[in-house]
Amino acid sequence: MLYVEPMAGPAPIVQVIREARNTVDLNVYYLADRRILDALHSAVRRGVRVRVILEGRPYGMHPWKIRKEFRAVQETGAMVQPAPARFESTGQHYAFDHAKYVCNGHECEIGTANFSWSAFHRNREYLCTTWNPQTVWAARTVFSADWKHVSAPEAAHRILVLSPRTSAEPLLRVLEQPGPVDVESEELGPYRPILEAMAAKGRDLRMILPSSLRGRDRHDAAFLRREGVRVRFLRSPYMHAKMVTGNRLGFVGSENFTETSLNKNREMGLLLGGPDLRRLRAQFRADWELAKKSGSGDWKNRLVHFLGR
Repeated sequence: MLYVEPMAGPAPIVQVIREARNTVDLNVYYLADRRILDALHSAVRRGVRVRVILEGRPYGMHPWKIRKEFRAVQETGAMVQPAPARFESTGQHYAFDHAKYVCNGHECEIGTANFSWSAFHRNREYLCTTWNPQTVWAARTVFSADWKHVSAPEAAHRILVLSPRTSAEPLLRVLEQPGPVDVESEELGPYRPILEAMAAKGRDLRMILPSSLRGRDRHDAAFLRREGVRVRFLRSPYMHAKMVTGNRLGFVGSENFTETSLNKNREMGLLLGGPDLRRLRAQFRADWELAKKSGSGDWKNRLVHFLGR
């Protein structure tokens, strides 16, 4: 079941925790939402084993704020530890633990949202709750591997869109599916295989990016526009989502379209179809119109100026 932020709030995450009978495993880049913390505390009090993995050094965050976050989670009674220094048998050191998911024994929520005020009040995010036994097994197995600082099994890589190592291929499959493709993303690159797949779609690809786009991402947006891709920029809600949807297949997850995200971070996402795919497409259409009203024309002029034409 697909939920859209900021409309859904933390309720889908809280529900997974409230329905836990024996275990809760939660891995997120940043956790500060009071309702989620309260749900974890309640789970501990009723005898549920609660384990939490957090990124130990989120980008740009002051050490005092990180200590405060860890302390708040510890006060719920949950077991908490920072993400491991490596994720796979290659011994590759990760850049960040950027995954965002929570599981009990029979369901998982996997999505694009950090568990923070911004995610539930000002961002475009997608949360997907799944009861699929294979997906639940895979996500819980990845969590247990990271908790123990060992490699995730290859089977989990085949079921999930999982970084590092194997998330680029399913993302390319979604981008390269026949027919029109729509993309929402906070970041754009650089990661050449993804950019080239987007460029190859030309006018069959529509993309929404945040209006605050800067630096290399702006260069890449200009490149895609030269190739015919239709790009709009959204001011509000803030575009933090990572979503791709077409007529046959969709994707939602924590992965940005960057080298670091796809090959160096711990990330987790899902391939979607059926009703979830229709919901993604409907939300994109609404956001496409929002982006048109929020000043994409100004950004178009700025990109044209940037291109020198």
